[in-house]
Amino acid sequence: MYRSMSETGRVTSELLGRATSITVPIDVVLLLLVARFVSAGLFAKLKWHVVAAACVVYALLWGVFGSMLFWDAVYSAVFPGWSRWLLPVGYGLLFGALALAFWRVSIHAPRWQAVWFCLLGGLVSLVGHGIGISRGLLRVPLLSEASVTAVLVFGVFEFVFYWCAIMGLAVAAWSAGLRIRRSNDSSRRGLS
Repeated sequence: MYRSMSETGRVTSELLGRATSITVPIDVVLLLLVARFVSAGLFAKLKWHVVAAACVVYALLWGVFGSMLFWDAVYSAVFPGWSRWLLPVGYGLLFGALALAFWRVSIHAPRWQAVWFCLLGGLVSLVGHGIGISRGLLRVPLLSEASVTAVLVFGVFEFVFYWCAIMGLAVAAWSAGLRIRRSNDSSRRGLS
């Protein structure tokens, strides 16, 4: 049976600390995979793939969690009611633009450009969560027992996870496109 999110308990600093201790090793593994499999040459080709992936990921995150699951318990206290169904589109576009900015910065790194991209994505959490906190995010009952520090620290590692997922989706989309192009090329050669 479905229960509203406000009935599931409260997020505490201790819970966020445990979540962070689980998220950090996952992020480390994901960042190692990104470093291993996304070369500088491949990263250079992923410019628009990361933009599209960030748009999709953040539109889905905000659509499911912001506009549906946690609207009543959290986000209705932070955003005006009229924005509920616009948040997924707005945040999808915003994070797509951030992905382009992070790609442009990361492409200049001497090594591990894709890792820097994911780390910048983690750090942007500080801005977003900081704004949310200033607008009353931690005054809602669900989050009232969480400290600012616990929220901000967890948020960085949460977002690194998202940006590693964005990188993975971008690589998958690029690989699928490459397979399609190769298939089309071989089909054309077969017709000649």
